[in-house]
Amino acid sequence: MKMKKDSLFGLIVVSFLIFVVVFAIFKGSSANKGTSASKIKTGDSISVISLDGEIGESSNPLYGSGNTITVKEVKDLLKQCESDPSKAVIIEVNSPGGAVEPTQEIYDEIKQFKKKTNKKVYVWMRGTAASGGYYISCAADKIIAMPTTLTGSIGVIMELVNYQGLLEKIGVKEVVIKSGKFKDMGSSVRPMTEEEKKMFQNLINETYKQFFDTVQKARNIPADKLKEIAQGQVYTGIDAKKLGLVDATGNFQFVVDMIKKDLNIKGNPRIITHEVHRSIFSLLGENSSFVSQLSVIKGLKPMKLEYMLQP
Repeated sequence: MKMKKDSLFGLIVVSFLIFVVVFAIFKGSSANKGTSASKIKTGDSISVISLDGEIGESSNPLYGSGNTITVKEVKDLLKQCESDPSKAVIIEVNSPGGAVEPTQEIYDEIKQFKKKTNKKVYVWMRGTAASGGYYISCAADKIIAMPTTLTGSIGVIMELVNYQGLLEKIGVKEVVIKSGKFKDMGSSVRPMTEEEKKMFQNLINETYKQFFDTVQKARNIPADKLKEIAQGQVYTGIDAKKLGLVDATGNFQFVVDMIKKDLNIKGNPRIITHEVHRSIFSLLGENSSFVSQLSVIKGLKPMKLEYMLQP
């Protein structure tokens, strides 16, 4: 009797896994259904892509990117927009920012897309579009935020974790052999020297200048005024509009209406939504407690240079 119950349980588990696989394959195959240019009638249309999550790279190739905005995914999405008949692209941004390098790459990808296609790009900020999320938004022709959007947070932050005291309590001591006195800068097992602090501050200052210059060029804000509002402060969409960080506030339909007016589109344009194809491992892994634990461990790495809104 017990063997029959075990067999029945095993059958149920296998059936469930088969269902999950089939569902994932179906979802992946249909994610971009109707986005191929050959399947879309010509005429006035607007492409829409969504960038949702922190900006970075996949932490585990088995599970895909999860809720991370990666350079590869942005390239793929823009490539789809490139081949469709849309007159403009709306990029929905919902991101607190993230790593410096991929943020810069995504910004450059959007700029190159505009130059290559001559299509107008509008960013629509949703819940949060701060720090790196604001940085990539500056590549657009126009930025529209929701009135309650959290944006701004213009600045750079480096987080260094020091667990020297913890190791001393448990009787662990790290021995470091290095080729030069700065080779272990940012070490988590010893105090930082004043000389090292100055070097890290110079690194932060140089990276911040790049962010500052990008915003100033994109938004045409006088340097003196920008210095006052670009010290890491967070603004609502309404305040950002007053400061010149965004062009307007409104919902998605507001953005569509703005594009219709700017590009002289008559009637109601077709909305072409592009999505990222994700593997079954990504779909299963996004809510995995194991993946969450990996994220916590990843967050303990000694050095992170980020355009990131801090909690």
